[in-house]
This record gives sequence, structure tokens and C-alpha cells, in this order.
Amino acid sequence: MNSAINELMSPEEQAVRWLTRQQDGLSTREQREFTAWLAQADNAAHYASTQQLWQRVGELPQANVSRLRASLPAAPRKIPRRAFWQSAGLAALLCAVLIWPAWQMFAPPVMTTELHTGRGESQQITLPDGTVLSLDAETQLQVVYYPQRREVTLSKGQVWFQVQHLEDKPFVVLSGPSRVTVLGTQFSVRYIPQSMSGEGIDVAVSSGAVRVGPRAWLENLRWRAMARLDMNGHDRHLLVLRATQRVTSDARGNLTRQQPLAPDAVAGWRQSRINFDNTPLNLALAEFSRYGDVPYTPASADVAALRVSGSFNVHRPDSFAQALPKVLPVKITTQAGETQIQKR
Repeated sequence: MNSAINELMSPEEQAVRWLTRQQDGLSTREQREFTAWLAQADNAAHYASTQQLWQRVGELPQANVSRLRASLPAAPRKIPRRAFWQSAGLAALLCAVLIWPAWQMFAPPVMTTELHTGRGESQQITLPDGTVLSLDAETQLQVVYYPQRREVTLSKGQVWFQVQHLEDKPFVVLSGPSRVTVLGTQFSVRYIPQSMSGEGIDVAVSSGAVRVGPRAWLENLRWRAMARLDMNGHDRHLLVLRATQRVTSDARGNLTRQQPLAPDAVAGWRQSRINFDNTPLNLALAEFSRYGDVPYTPASADVAALRVSGSFNVHRPDSFAQALPKVLPVKITTQAGETQIQKR
């Protein structure tokens, strides 16, 4: 590959050219040029990415390969063997990057179901592939299985997942601004806007690993590429979580790592527990109200803004209220049939 060609081609195009040239075998001189090219700038990273895409093409089901080949225009004239491999290689890579993901995106589902729980209600569902979903109170989600992927859209609430790993069918959870890709694991996802967890999602892993990133597919792919190249700032948009790790996002999907959790503390609501960590009192009371009636009302904005910490039974707001005067400058009073939390 001479220097004139190098100057006219992008690094990605050079990587494709080297990969397709190798189909015919490299001469001793070309091998030296290839080795020198790999040592320059980020060429090794571009070449590795190109190899991975090439391998993905090789792993496509034969029926889909035939469909992709049929979509390519017929060659109007005979071209040299090397030029053919270069053109065919580039076309195959474009299929892998564009056509194949699009086919996956628009393929009709093979199973669709919607699940929801009411106030104070919980539910456990085992899906046909053996994946177990535990739904907390006031949770809404949709499960859609496609030929090449499994997808859950969590509109609201909390779910604990025990995913059955299938190599050829990735499992994805879409919620709020984020996409959670399962790498084989048990984990929880919370998305309850205007609650103690803020406007984004809260993801915690008890075993295995998940990848958390932007919900939009193309944006997610972009940040994955930046993470692979170890570019600065990617960890605000894309993180891999392993056992005991937890992350929250804001409404735009920006990620913040949180303190690790013990595996048995993930999705504490499964043991009827609510955990508060410097939580405003009004949001703590709102959390209890997801499970039943809460007859306690902050008497003023100042009281509502007081912060509480601790672990409590979701079905015992009375025990929570009784504990408040011991840790906050408040008292519980009843007037005209209304129980208020007032300043002392």
C-alpha cells in the first residue's frame, strides 16, 4: 500500500483494504508494510474493529447472508480478483454495520406480553426461556422477544431480573433514558420519575454483569466505540457493572457510580424493605404510599424537606412515623382526623 493511497484514504478504509488484501495473501514486502502501518497512530484499533465486523458477517445465518447478497447490485462487468475481494469485503462490512442491524431491528416479534402490578402488589413471572422477572408495586413493562434479541421496556416501577443466558439472543432492558444490556446476570432496574431515585434509572447488580448506556441504539453504539478506544468521558455515558455495583442516571442518561451494595441488599423491596439514604421526608412518605395508605402529612415545606436514612418495612409506615421524633426535630399530632408531622 503506497503512500499516495494512504494520504487519500481514511484509517477505516485502509483497515478494510488491508483485510481484503489478506484474502489473496500478502507478499513479504506487503507484510512489512502492513506491520509498519499497524504501528502507526490508532491503526491497530481500527484494524481490530474491522476484524470483529468481518467475523460478525461470518456468523450471520446462511439464509440472511443470501438475503443480503441478493440486495447487492449485480456487477456490470468482470473485475479483477483482488478488486472483487476489496469490493465484496467493503460491501459485507456495510451489511454488517447497516443492513444486518436494521433487519434485526425491524424483524417481527415472536412473543409479546405486557405486565403490570397495582398499588401494594408484587408479582413473579417466568418467561418461556426461563428468565425470571420479579415486579414491585406499581410497575408497568412490556416484554417482546424477536428472532435475534429479547427486549423489555420498563415504563415505570422496579423489576428484579434473573436472566437465562442465550448466546445468540441478547437481553436488553429499555427504561427512561437508558439501555441496559445483560451480559448474563441477576440485577434490578428502577425507573420512577419524581421519586427518591430522581428522574433517571437506578441499576444494581447482584451477580454477573450488565452494560448501562444511552437508550438510543446509534448513540449507544457510538459510546461503545469510544469506550473501546478508551477515549475520555465515555464513563459518564457507558459503564459495565459487576456484582455489588450500582449506578444511577439523570434524566439525560448521564451516569454516576454509587456506593457498592451487598448482593442480598439489591432490590430490597423483595424482602419488603425500603432503604433511605439522606432522603427528603416527603419522598420517603411517597415511597411508602406505593404499597398502601399513608395517613401522615408534613405540616410545612420545611418539614417535608427534612432528610431521613434507614431501612424500614414497606408495609409499616406507622413504625416509620414512630421513629421520626427520635431522629428528627418533629412531633406527630392529630387534628380534625388528620395526622400531621410538625416541627417540635
